[in-house]
Amino acid sequence: MSVVAANPKPSFLTSLKSALSAHPFVWFVVLTYVGSWLCLTPMVLGQDGLGLLPYSVPFALYVALFLAASFFGPTLAALVVTAALDGRPGIKQFLRRYVQWRVGVRWYLLILFGFPAIYLLAASIWMGVRPLEAVVQQWSTFFTTYLFALLIFPAILQWGEEPGWRGFAQTRMQRLYGALRASLIVGFLHAFWHLPVYLLVVGPPASGPFDLVKFTSNIVAVMIVTVLFTWIFNGGAQSILVAVLMHSSFNASQAWLGTLIPDVSQQVGYTALAIIAVCAVVVTLLTRGKLGYDPGRNEGAANPEVAPV
Repeated sequence: MSVVAANPKPSFLTSLKSALSAHPFVWFVVLTYVGSWLCLTPMVLGQDGLGLLPYSVPFALYVALFLAASFFGPTLAALVVTAALDGRPGIKQFLRRYVQWRVGVRWYLLILFGFPAIYLLAASIWMGVRPLEAVVQQWSTFFTTYLFALLIFPAILQWGEEPGWRGFAQTRMQRLYGALRASLIVGFLHAFWHLPVYLLVVGPPASGPFDLVKFTSNIVAVMIVTVLFTWIFNGGAQSILVAVLMHSSFNASQAWLGTLIPDVSQQVGYTALAIIAVCAVVVTLLTRGKLGYDPGRNEGAANPEVAPV
């Protein structure tokens, strides 16, 4: 008589890990959107947004939910999918990239001064020497406004965003599609992820009543900026620290210019984007579309295995 042992059913965690491993990038995007948008739903549905429910979110909770949206979206999604793909060793390697600071002084100098220089150049094109005079007269704002925004707030938001968008998404997608195509894909998804912000009408960083043209323009802008981000990120050995500082510098430069010149026109922002676009094209041509991505050099900083999308 023979006894045939029944195959045990896989556990829920085993099934979940198998599903995440089969299509890691798709799951990263789904978890990112769900995690972030759930946090922002109270504002979107209330009087701060679409006005479907009769309440306004208190300011302290408003800020807390925005911070939560950043960390419970891209960061949590990156950690969950990385754990499914690479287990504890993959998580350890991922976390080490948070403190990977030996990337070369030139990248820190580029991050620190590059975007401020672009915005000052854009303002000077429209306003002559006035922006430079403002820098001389208000030099302390470089520390009190620019560096504060770069290192403290709203920089904390980038600690939630960048581990996901650069640390996971760009790192893995460029192995499959190359740095340039991956940048455009990640840039589009990153920009569309901001949709709830464009449904808010009250509180920072509300964009007012939904404007399809403004939203679409922002998607294009983020895709352009992402190309430059990718080059800096790859040049910085795919360090999450570099990615955070890079993104923070971009945002902080805009805030600093607004402090220097409170009445700065919208044309300056468009001009700055045009300069960034030119820089992105130049970098793309000079690197032949690789944007600093070198599998032999970069893969030591990231997880080694190429997974399906």
